[in-house]
Amino acid sequence: MKKLLLWIVIITAVFSVGCRKSVSIKQDRALSNEEVSMAEVSLISDYYPFKENIVMDYEGIGNEYAERKTFVEFVENNRAQMKIMNPGTVFVKVLEYKNGVLTEIFSEGEFYHIENMINSNSNKSSIILKEPLDLGNSWTTEEGYTREITGKEAKIETPSGIYDALEVTTDFANGAIQMDYYAKGIGHVATIYKDDVNEIKTLLQNIDDQPQEIKIETYYPTFKDIGTALVNQSIEFNTNDNIEYILETLLKNPPSDKLIPPISKDTRINKIDLNRNSWTLEVDFSEEFLTDMNAGSALEVEILKSIVNTLGRFYDVEKVYITVEDMPYESGHFSINPSEYFTVDITNIEEFSE
Repeated sequence: MKKLLLWIVIITAVFSVGCRKSVSIKQDRALSNEEVSMAEVSLISDYYPFKENIVMDYEGIGNEYAERKTFVEFVENNRAQMKIMNPGTVFVKVLEYKNGVLTEIFSEGEFYHIENMINSNSNKSSIILKEPLDLGNSWTTEEGYTREITGKEAKIETPSGIYDALEVTTDFANGAIQMDYYAKGIGHVATIYKDDVNEIKTLLQNIDDQPQEIKIETYYPTFKDIGTALVNQSIEFNTNDNIEYILETLLKNPPSDKLIPPISKDTRINKIDLNRNSWTLEVDFSEEFLTDMNAGSALEVEILKSIVNTLGRFYDVEKVYITVEDMPYESGHFSINPSEYFTVDITNIEEFSE
């Protein structure tokens, strides 16, 4: 009997050790699986990367304004400024990725120029994506609509390819819905809007590794019969480029020796600010703008006209306030005070031809 009890104790001990060992193995496996699971957790940055120097071209179906191009103009820390161009207009929006939420914090339409708005006062608070990127995760937009993750590997066909995408559905108050699709490592690949009568699609067509190209009207004084001529040109803008330097280079380098550069090689544009209260463009030049200028009053008129027209037209304003080292413009022929400005004047100006 004692031997039987002893065997029972031994067997129990063996099973106890075995059980403990088994439990330990299962716990280890559970931890390992958890670590793998954590490693596979998707972040918004996977599906909406702030990619620099990429033009994303979308075709539109069902509406003439559904086609578009996008370009990330500026990236600073966790914010990006995106330019959106469609056949009707151009606008910018600033996105912020913070605490697991991607939010549109600023937008402005009719935005044809280049201007860094990343640190501007927020005028929106619309959540685009929200972690965790799990089915059923939902939130309310700034306008009061419900937005929900409705697919994690939803197949979406576009001219650029077929993607297994994150699907996010927005339900509007009028019964319409919109599905947005985000592909890992690429970003926004499609939008499909549906209501009772319409189906409108915006589908990614091309991804081009290149800077943004922008058309610009430039103006230069002419050697012959002192006047001002128009030259239509294009500039290339890479993400985080300095627009002051680009415009300065344009003014220094007319495309023909029959045209006069409005500023000297040593002149710098210190800063350009668009005053949205008065819609006045404020431009500050280095001292060389005046010290290097060797012009009579007639040529100085055309120099100022060329600068004001080039910058004013690019920023779509009529008023341009010019300073030199933060002091109001003053030469031997012309001067302005802080309450005055030059105005864009394109009357009787013809396009330049050789």
